Amino acid sequence: MESKNLMYYLGLGVLIFLILHFVVRSLNFQAKLVEGMVNNNSVTTDKDKIPDAIKSHTETKDDKLLIDKYRRSYEHTIINLEENIGKEILTLLNDNAEMLAKDCSSDNSQKIVAKLNSLVDFKKTLNEAMQTLDKN
Repeated sequence: MESKNLMYYLGLGVLIFLILHFVVRSLNFQAKLVEGMVNNNSVTTDKDKIPDAIKSHTETKDDKLLIDKYRRSYEHTIINLEENIGKEILTLLNDNAEMLAKDCSSDNSQKIVAKLNSLVDFKKTLNEAMQTLDKN
């Protein structure tokens, strides 16, 4: 009989241990989850640290770009892209001028106009990139 009681209490002890282990792990997970939520909120609400964080991110990008070392390559890339986009705009206009003149409100014409406007916007982006490069 004592052997049977011993096994019963031993099994009961193991079961209680497993239940406690499960409860503690669940509580730890929940605590980490809540802590993560609190940390994320404090980062966004601490207004004094935002400028320093942005500056840090900018410096990281500067370190990756190595502008002083690759300035000429970046300039040539921007200039060549701008020339390429200009030629693409001329090609689109030349290839589609008759269709655009005939009915500029048709679906096909509007697609060409949208492409042209997108390319013009891209040229503006390239000019902004060059200005940013010149500031460094």
